[in-house]
Amino acid sequence: MSFDTKLILFFIWVVIAMTISTVGLILIMRWYHREVKKVKSAQQEKQALDNKRISKK
Repeated sequence: MSFDTKLILFFIWVVIAMTISTVGLILIMRWYHREVKKVKSAQQEKQALDNKRISKK
């Protein structure tokens, strides 16, 4: 293979690797955001229940 062919294949490999990395990072960020949202909503529900208990006393 000539140097030009090797260079083109290398750049194609770099683009594919960066695309895979970016997609993976986006998936991790979305998963993390979902988990944080679950925890926040659970805390808000618990706080709402606590507020109802306090107001009844």
